[in-house]
Parts: sequence; C-alpha cells; structure tokens
Amino acid sequence: MSESTRNKLSDMELVTQHLVQPDDLNYHNNLFGGKMLSWIDEGMAMFVMTKIRYTNIVTISMDNVVFRSPARAGDIIQIYGKIMKYGKSSVTSKTLAVTNNPQTQKISEVIESEITYVCLGENGKPFAYFRNFNPPI
Repeated sequence: MSESTRNKLSDMELVTQHLVQPDDLNYHNNLFGGKMLSWIDEGMAMFVMTKIRYTNIVTISMDNVVFRSPARAGDIIQIYGKIMKYGKSSVTSKTLAVTNNPQTQKISEVIESEITYVCLGENGKPFAYFRNFNPPI
C-alpha cells in the first residue's frame, strides 16, 4: 500500500467489503463501474444511517468520482468512509474503495468520491434533521 493511500485511510472506517465474482465483470474482465458505485452507495448509506441515527435518507449526489484502477475477479473490495460535513438536512461523506488481492497482498485504490445524502421527513421532503443534532464522538 502506498503512503498516500495509507494517509487517506488513516481517519476512515471500514464500511463494507465485497468479493469480486465473475458475474460482476464486464467484457474485459474488469469490475463494472456501476456495480462498484452501487456497492459504495449502499454501504455508505448504511454507514451514514448508523452514524446519524436516522434512516429516511436518499442519495442526492456522488461528486468527484475518480476511478483509479480496475478490480478483477477474486479481488476483495474494501470500502472505507468518513463523514465530512453536515448541512441542515444533508450529510456529506467521503469514500475510498481499495482492492485487496489476498494472493499478492497488493492493495490499490479503485475509486474515491464524495456522496451527499439528504434526510427526508414523513412527507418525503427534505427534513432539517441536523438543526438539533449532536454528532456522536
């Protein structure tokens, strides 16, 4: 693992892991980008829900999505994340997904992005959940 990757992960938590299977691959035997984004969105949503203790959230944006290297069958995808900031009804998280090849023990960055989720009220509209929110330590 590079020093740069080690530094990025130092203040992030492991959110979820996935084993890349043959059904996850495209014609060139690389992990489908959409599959990776789906894993990241789902894993980070659950991470955020747990951190903020509220579950009625929706993804409003995935920004600065940068694919750095491909993942292949047999790689373990490890998705790390942290909360970056809170708005009135929104929460922005940072995520970094890496491949961990158990045979070679090589760890490589696959994708990095920022995801913003919005809390919805019972009426399905944005809800200012964070107005009186005290983030957990």
